[in-house]
Amino acid sequence: MKTCCVVVIGHVDHGKTTLVHAITGIATDRLPEEKARGLSILPGYAHRLYDGGMVDFIDAPGHEDFIPAMVGGASGADAALIVVSASEGIGAQTFEHLEIAALLGLQRGVIAVTKMDLIDPSIGSARLDELRAALSQTPFGSAPMIQCSALSGDGLDDLNAAIDALLVEPSGEQRPQEMMLPIDRVFSLKGQGTIVTGTLLGGNITTGAEAVIQPFGHSVTVRGLHSRGDVRKTAHVAERVAVNLRGVSISEVPRGAVLCANGFGAPTECFDVEVELLSSVDQPLKHMQEMRVLFGTSSEVAQVRLFGAGRIEPGQKGFAQLRFKQPVFGYSGQRAVLRQLSPSDTIGGAQILDPQATPARGGDKMRTGLLQAVTDRNPERIATALTHAGRGVASLQDIARLSRRPEGVDLGSEFVTIDQTHTALNPHLETNKERIVAALTSYHKMYPLKLLAPHAVIQSAGVSPLVQAHVEAQLCENGILRVSGNKVALISHDPEATLSSGQRQQLASIEETYRQSALASTQPPTDQFSSDLMGFLADTGRLIALPNVALKQTIVFHAEALCNAERNLRAAFPAPTGFTTSQARAALGTSRKIIVPVLEYFDSTGATLRVDDRRQFVDAI
Repeated sequence: MKTCCVVVIGHVDHGKTTLVHAITGIATDRLPEEKARGLSILPGYAHRLYDGGMVDFIDAPGHEDFIPAMVGGASGADAALIVVSASEGIGAQTFEHLEIAALLGLQRGVIAVTKMDLIDPSIGSARLDELRAALSQTPFGSAPMIQCSALSGDGLDDLNAAIDALLVEPSGEQRPQEMMLPIDRVFSLKGQGTIVTGTLLGGNITTGAEAVIQPFGHSVTVRGLHSRGDVRKTAHVAERVAVNLRGVSISEVPRGAVLCANGFGAPTECFDVEVELLSSVDQPLKHMQEMRVLFGTSSEVAQVRLFGAGRIEPGQKGFAQLRFKQPVFGYSGQRAVLRQLSPSDTIGGAQILDPQATPARGGDKMRTGLLQAVTDRNPERIATALTHAGRGVASLQDIARLSRRPEGVDLGSEFVTIDQTHTALNPHLETNKERIVAALTSYHKMYPLKLLAPHAVIQSAGVSPLVQAHVEAQLCENGILRVSGNKVALISHDPEATLSSGQRQQLASIEETYRQSALASTQPPTDQFSSDLMGFLADTGRLIALPNVALKQTIVFHAEALCNAERNLRAAFPAPTGFTTSQARAALGTSRKIIVPVLEYFDSTGATLRVDDRRQFVDAI
């Protein structure tokens, strides 16, 4: 069955509540104070089944003191029923309500001209022309205008026909895909516990579902549902619903909290928004100005930080960040109303572009570019902007959230998924491949005898670690790069190929000297080039430098000498025979200065296992 949620708005005493009662048979003023004062304080709710489906009516308070309650009611609506008294004309509060309705994205509606029985019939036509002219600059200028009287019943059939037609027209409202219920009332009933009410903005809600109260993070279970006087198993988007919750007390659910699906969004203290200032205001909105922000059923104070400008002029738009004093909860595309703190006048509205924003400076051009892409709802532009802001990488979840496509997005061939949750621009990846190859080429040219370069040589602070790892993996897969621990090199790099014939002889001479020295300590060469040659021999594993920590020395051995020492010790002390340092020194005929680093080397390679002052060999050669 089709449903439509209609907010009833207009100036106080223009007959909204009486008209709703005449249409539905339901009295929406239920509080004793409302009945005593003859005006609505909180939104009232009624419903009627039409030929086209069910219409829920939200009777919004007309008095200016209750604008937050009016916004809370209108935030879940698909259309508006504008009530205007024929005898009094359009009141000031009606104009503010119409402005708020437009700021909240409402474009469809019906105009009910009430109390026609109180004016002279001879001026009825002229009065309607006046009202039409007054409404011409609002989104409802061309809406059906129906003359009616709630007391006599005149015109109510025509009014109901116009309301029924709202069910046929498609709603342009952008709603969240996941279940989301801004809470406008909370109470408890004996034997049932906590009950919350609201208009379901997105998704469906089902008995037994697990949910969460945001921005507080309270996990709850839907114990039962009630809508339009009936017990329900499921409530659908745009329906008024009362939800019986298990797992939370009424003190933990203030008005303005949100009941939503698990995993849908997160609390934040920052919204990135597009602000639109009303053309009727006489002052610009200034950077760092504090405003009251009404969204859903929330009413919070925020500091407005403008991007790229120090002010927004009346009638103009601009990007901004709302900084709240405490965590709040919203969704991409949600509309908000901005009001001055004093006097409490409505000055404009905002559409939430990023409900999980991070603090940013007003001059952040990357953020401004991202917000423009979000406004256009272009996934590829959003992804591009996010990669620029994210050092080359963007979260697929963020792209889907900001483009309002929770089912995911299909990006073009320019993008490459670099793991299961992130994407990057292919040209950016290719640029980083070139950067890495260029950095290593330069390093190898500067240090031709170094077999490997420190990994820091190919890193960049401006590149995401995810991009860096992906590019390195691709270069390795393509046979261009090799990685050894925390060092890297181009596979094409061959230090020996850079040596002259004489230098190669010098290299062979150094290696042979250490080979012949066996476990004897050899004095290293002092000239720089010979030191570089030794470094190359160490990089290739032919020479091994071992520290003697006690003596604060480093002793260099040929790898063959250490292999021979291990072979001889294994022969002297076959596993599981244990031996001491002194026994190993005697077996090899060397000094303590030599045997200590040698045995510690065998410990580090896993050849020996040390327990207290004894060792034994673990594996055979």
